[in-house]
Amino acid sequence: MRWPPILLFPVAALLSLQLAGQDTIVPPKRQQCFLDKKYFTSYVKDGADVVRFPARWNESQWIGATITASATILLIAVDDHIQQWSQCRKIPALDLLSRYVFEPVGSGLYSLPALGILYSCGMIWKDNRARITALKGLEAYILSGLASQIIKQMTHRHRPYQDDPPDPTLWDGPFQGFSHTSFPSGHAATAFAVATVVSLSYRQTIWVPILCYTLATGAALSRIYDNQHWASDVLVGSAIGFGIGQLVVRNESRLQLIPASPVGQGVSLIYRF
Repeated sequence: MRWPPILLFPVAALLSLQLAGQDTIVPPKRQQCFLDKKYFTSYVKDGADVVRFPARWNESQWIGATITASATILLIAVDDHIQQWSQCRKIPALDLLSRYVFEPVGSGLYSLPALGILYSCGMIWKDNRARITALKGLEAYILSGLASQIIKQMTHRHRPYQDDPPDPTLWDGPFQGFSHTSFPSGHAATAFAVATVVSLSYRQTIWVPILCYTLATGAALSRIYDNQHWASDVLVGSAIGFGIGQLVVRNESRLQLIPASPVGQGVSLIYRF
């Protein structure tokens, strides 16, 4: 029996995420966070950091990025085999699971209301961690979605269902309209972005990261199963979401409010560069 190429995706993705995660900064005790001007201006700063972030990578992050890039090249070479393999294994149970569980996670149909509920619970019970996790999760969702759309418009790769036979080598290049937007997977990016923020915020509760990354992985793989994306699209989208989720949490952890002032009564706002 031939070894299914789709197994390359979870192995490569998990290895690259593990290596990239070795430098994760655990956020300090959370401070209050609301939908105010400072929160919205953080989108601009964090968005700029998305572009500049690779310049500050350490050795482990470069290793993770190299593995992800190598896995992407390998998957591009076998994308058609993975697509054929996945489409030959459709069953009603997986169809329902993909349609009603995993696809809505990536589209935001489930994740965005969940973040809203988390924020509301934080307001009711005065839980700063819940509030800031919800707001940072929303920011990660938006930034990862924007990053994916920008890359889509620069590459214009054909989706598997758009050609007969499907051809993973069709890339139209920049400024070619909105019809071919396969690379990378936006669903995978947003799912992993939200999962990363929530997982890092509640990493002490072991079932939270397990649940978040299980749902994100399911959302990513469902895009292959539904014939919406190639495996390489999904891997890159997942890596984008994971990286942006870490960056958003990392930037938030630099800001600390200390109830003391060197000039007398008051508070000090400290930002670590």
